[in-house]
Amino acid sequence: AITSKCDRMIAPCRRLAESMIRNGLPEEKVTLLPHGIPLPEKVPPFPPIVDGGVRFFYVGRICYVKGLHILLEAFHRLDAPRAELHLIGGAATKGERRYEARLRRRYARDPRITWHGKVRPEEVYKMTEKYHVSSSSAFLEAFGLNISEALAMGKPVLATRNGGAEMQMEDGVTGWLVPSNDVEAMRRKMDEIVHTLHGFDTQLATRAVVPIDRHCRALWEIYEQTLIHHNTQTRP
Repeated sequence: AITSKCDRMIAPCRRLAESMIRNGLPEEKVTLLPHGIPLPEKVPPFPPIVDGGVRFFYVGRICYVKGLHILLEAFHRLDAPRAELHLIGGAATKGERRYEARLRRRYARDPRITWHGKVRPEEVYKMTEKYHVSSSSAFLEAFGLNISEALAMGKPVLATRNGGAEMQMEDGVTGWLVPSNDVEAMRRKMDEIVHTLHGFDTQLATRAVVPIDRHCRALWEIYEQTLIHHNTQTRP
């Protein structure tokens, strides 16, 4: 239906655009436009790191497609007694709640892992001020809101190559990219971060974020151009 009827498809990441083109959508009908987000009122200083005490964190839904079992197992295997992993978010369906319950049971004896549950969206920025590295282990992500929010707060991001992450961050500059569904690759990168990260230039991260107003202006221009083109093509 999309490939045969749409005048313009707006794709938030290259992988989604490439998928639609492979399925028959003409390339000239695809516009690549990453999403924008509301920015925090202020960007806090990057918190100090003491004796390898890097505080990793995740914000989002607790569900299988986010790959949290990969993230948790990688962190659990990490030999870093002072490191922490904080999980912020909740499960929405019965299946997701069972998934969360299994993960909580499996890692209940690791005191470095803290489950915070779901918080209101307006509280996320405040809650993550004291943490260091955002973590995303999704299998496929058209756009990771948690990645953009972390960058907006001046935090580097550890993420899997899941489609959206590559559009939002630069490997080795605003964070680190690892293969998807690879516990050992995630663990090794966490170990590297624990032993080498001592500070971070928050401006590197904030420059990579698209503000919501800029995104809306770009959308408006695309809508106008598409409408003009459509009217020109259909005019008798």
